[in-house]
Amino acid sequence: MGIDAAARFKRMPPVARRRRLPVAAALAVALCAGYLWATMGHRLEHGSSWWHGADAESRTEGQRTELRFPFNPGGHLTFGASIRNPGPWPVTITGINDRPADQQVFKVARLAANHADEATDVVFDPAAAEPFRSIRVAAGSELPVFVTITIPDVEFATGSSLFFDDLAVDYEVLGLPRHQRVPMGFRLSVTGTS
Repeated sequence: MGIDAAARFKRMPPVARRRRLPVAAALAVALCAGYLWATMGHRLEHGSSWWHGADAESRTEGQRTELRFPFNPGGHLTFGASIRNPGPWPVTITGINDRPADQQVFKVARLAANHADEATDVVFDPAAAEPFRSIRVAAGSELPVFVTITIPDVEFATGSSLFFDDLAVDYEVLGLPRHQRVPMGFRLSVTGTS
């Protein structure tokens, strides 16, 4: 404090000095509560598009789209889904299905991503995809990701299927780490054939 400020503080009535602390404390609590409310309420959404290779067929009935892959014990299959950050803040996606609890049936063998670009439509380009690493996704942008999963090496009855329709995403918003199951916008189904 400067000399003038210290002198003014000493001349301030004791009641005014005692009010500053509760006002400052209330302001700090309000800022912390606002920060937590804003970051905890920030949710990711499924994006506007998806991708699959020639080894799958897609079927839409009503509002539901299903990608069907044939069951190939111990094999791999790759699909693409986009993750949308509706905003209003940018997020950094740090992991997708990284936790053991998120990989109970299907194990992720490889993750890759195309760039998140708010200026263009989402483009799934397998040749240009780079191995996944932490990626910043601006507010209003989508991140197209390619997920390669390993199919369990087990006996599987004809007509049976395993499916899932979301990805477990780890991300940071305003520095706070979050974990969320983000819908893919379609159901992925692995079906046993004869």
